[in-house]
Amino acid sequence: MLAAFTAFGPSAYSVPLEPSPPNGTYVALGDSYASGVGAPPYASGTDVQGGNGCKRAAGAYAHQVAGQTGKTLDFGACSGARIPDFYNPRTSWNEPAQLNHLNSSTSLVTFSIGGNDAGFSTILTKCITAAPFTTCSGNKEVSEQVDGAISALAGKTTRAGITSYDTLVADIAARAPGATVVAVGYPRMFTPQGAGQILPVPGRCEGVTKVDQRWINAKTNEINAAAKAAAQRHGYRFADPSGSFAGHELCGKQSSWFDGLINDGRFHPNAAGHKAIAGSVMGVLKEQPAAAQELPAAAHAQVDNTRPAGSFTLARNGDQLALDASASTDSDGTIANIDWYIQRADGSEEILTGAQATATVPADEQVSVTAVITDNQGKEDFTTQIAPAA
Repeated sequence: MLAAFTAFGPSAYSVPLEPSPPNGTYVALGDSYASGVGAPPYASGTDVQGGNGCKRAAGAYAHQVAGQTGKTLDFGACSGARIPDFYNPRTSWNEPAQLNHLNSSTSLVTFSIGGNDAGFSTILTKCITAAPFTTCSGNKEVSEQVDGAISALAGKTTRAGITSYDTLVADIAARAPGATVVAVGYPRMFTPQGAGQILPVPGRCEGVTKVDQRWINAKTNEINAAAKAAAQRHGYRFADPSGSFAGHELCGKQSSWFDGLINDGRFHPNAAGHKAIAGSVMGVLKEQPAAAQELPAAAHAQVDNTRPAGSFTLARNGDQLALDASASTDSDGTIANIDWYIQRADGSEEILTGAQATATVPADEQVSVTAVITDNQGKEDFTTQIAPAA
């Protein structure tokens, strides 16, 4: 594993070689978001019950990028992949190590990886099955696993089985030295503050509470920031599809570009979503990347930003619940915003804003209160308390 970002200097990275030829081989690597789960049909031999489950879809963004660039697609992405699958074969599925798809004739590489390493599938299961008055962000079993994995992906710490994005990008560069490389981010799954629907669970979106939707978005932002920083430090590109998904999230105002809970491709982009991701990739391919030496400050900013430290008090006076998070701090910046999520016994959630806020709650009703503390660089901390009945 590499050491923390502060140990990295521009001299540690090489600028990509001369631009890749207009045609050639395009290698698409990654997990289910890259293989196309949610955008079937799947290629023969990749959706086998009890066998190969890579699920390489005809609707995946890789096929669209290949068509628009005129390159021959070598599709190595595989559902369920983690970073170790880039280095080790999955012999039971007859799948080589994903990096083995690369060689000196590779002209374009895209990769999307890290979500499974961070345990996103576990997150969603825990969030959906969360009982009233509990949150994913407040569940240390979940939050510590996710935060530790993201820290290792960012190269700040080490964790068994997780290779940092910097090491991964360097290994891609070594195997495909003349290729254009694009790290592809994960689109945000939920609306910015969270949304609700009637089914399958009233007040939740596809079974997930509003506050946990907000938390999942925050973790998506953090993993994207780590991948972006690593790609840019090596002079490569990062495609962020989140902007194009605005309004098309689960429970968004427009048609969703994700499959919902009852679909086979649940919590994955559908065909429309993959079209949008392809558009993001094509957009950055038209840009001229800066040399690696020119990027350190911008590339480090979001990832090296320290999470704010949320802290709040609550006090009940009859039906009035007084909330105060003015003691929250940010060691390397300022507190920009504080939102409150008040989870009621009936599953409904009230959202308030401000360092101090007052909610009206019947004195005999227990509620869960989560403060979301956002710093001036957009990083968020979540802290939860239970307000027992008076």
